[in-house]
Amino acid sequence: MATSRLLVCLSVLVAAGIAAASSVAAEASADGWIGRIVPPYPDGVIQTSGTCIGDPQAQHPTPLCEHAFAVLDDPQSKLRSILALKQAPHFGQQPLWRIVDALEPDEMDDRSVDVAAGTCQVQATDDSAVVALVRPTDTQWLAPVLRAWRFDTGAGKLVAIPVTGVRCRNEGFGYDG
Repeated sequence: MATSRLLVCLSVLVAAGIAAASSVAAEASADGWIGRIVPPYPDGVIQTSGTCIGDPQAQHPTPLCEHAFAVLDDPQSKLRSILALKQAPHFGQQPLWRIVDALEPDEMDDRSVDVAAGTCQVQATDDSAVVALVRPTDTQWLAPVLRAWRFDTGAGKLVAIPVTGVRCRNEGFGYDG
C-alpha cells in the first residue's frame, strides 16, 4: 500500500517536473529574440500582425510608435511569438525595432487562439499597452480573454495582468467583405 502511494507521488512529481521544464524551455526559446534588431526576420518567419502603441493624449504621453507589438509565425517550428518592440535608430523609410521582450505562450500552440494587441480595454478603459490571447468570436468584443500582459515600456517587459475586466475589440466585427 505504501509502495503504491509512493509510486503515485513520484509520478506526480515527475509530471510536474516535465511541465516545468517545458515551460522553462518555451521561455528560453522566447528569450532568444531579445536584443535582436528587426526586420528582417529569420528565413521563413512571418510577421502576421503588429501595432504601434502609445497614447499622445495620456497623462504621461509617450510618442506614438516609439513602442510596438508584433506577432510572428514560424511555420517550420510551429511556434508563434509575441514581441515587445522599441524603435531603434534607423536611416531610410522603414523603421527598425529592437526586441525588448518576447513570449511564446503554450496557448498559442492552438491555432484557434488569436492575439489581440492595441485594441484592449481594462475595466472599460482603453489600454493600448495590453496584449491578450483570445478566441475569435462573431461579437464586438473578444471575451473571455485567456491571458493578458501589459507592456511596461519603462522596464521593457511584458508583465502578466489578471484577465478579469479585460476585453479586446474585434476589429473584424461587422465586416462583410
